[in-house]
Amino acid sequence: MKRKFIPRVIIVVMLFLLVIIGILVIIKYYKEKQEPDLSNNEILNNSNNMSNEHTYIISDIVCGNIYNNDCRVYVHEDGKYIPYFVIKTDNYGDNTVLLMREDVYPKEMMFRDCNVFGAGGSYYPGSVIDEFMEKELYNMYSDSMKKIIKNTPIKIHTHKYCSKLIGPEYAVFETINRHVFALAFSECKSHDLLKECDIEGAFIPEVLEFPIEKYVWLRSDAFGGDDTCAAQIYNGKVESNRVSMYQEQYVRPVFVVSADERIKSVKGIIKDTEVFVFSVDEE
Repeated sequence: MKRKFIPRVIIVVMLFLLVIIGILVIIKYYKEKQEPDLSNNEILNNSNNMSNEHTYIISDIVCGNIYNNDCRVYVHEDGKYIPYFVIKTDNYGDNTVLLMREDVYPKEMMFRDCNVFGAGGSYYPGSVIDEFMEKELYNMYSDSMKKIIKNTPIKIHTHKYCSKLIGPEYAVFETINRHVFALAFSECKSHDLLKECDIEGAFIPEVLEFPIEKYVWLRSDAFGGDDTCAAQIYNGKVESNRVSMYQEQYVRPVFVVSADERIKSVKGIIKDTEVFVFSVDEE
């Protein structure tokens, strides 16, 4: 009797295990069916594209980063989002990045204030360009954005030097703090055209990778009076030209933020494309 009972128990146990295994297989099948089937291409795309599920910082999209396809961040400026290039430089302190407007600001400005007697040079403290960028343009950014833009020490020619009140043998600079400013002559070119007129920061190669077919004022290498030698950049080429008193050109604003400022990818700002914005600057 016992010998007949034992095989029956074994058969029952085996059937029970088979049922359990079958249930587990069915559960696994439906679970995998509900999850997205990621091909190799989809996995690659997900690793390259930033999504809102992760936190990223502005230095993740700096120019030259091999993992990055686009080094633009869109900044809320005067009611709309404007693209700025993200550039790495040590000229303005450690752990910072420089943001440069992709296009010039669409307003030409004279290189000097005609109401100031003898004022030469394209850019000096209190000049038309300096006043515009630090006061008018800076106030076009969102209140949240203004809080993360650094009040940066920059070297700039003095008014006396630009006005020819000091001889050209002295390249006179002073340090002022500005939130928004123009690039220096030497940051756009690896050597000086006028050796006595520029003692600025290190050359930034990435600047010339984004040329514009417009004349843009630079903030150094200026000397003169009514006929002034001023620094300009045109389509990636740096020049030091004589300009007339009433000559107008464009400015290409730059500003500095901490390299660890948080950014995110959002959709709908530029058509249906995903672009990057600062987390604090998102509407």
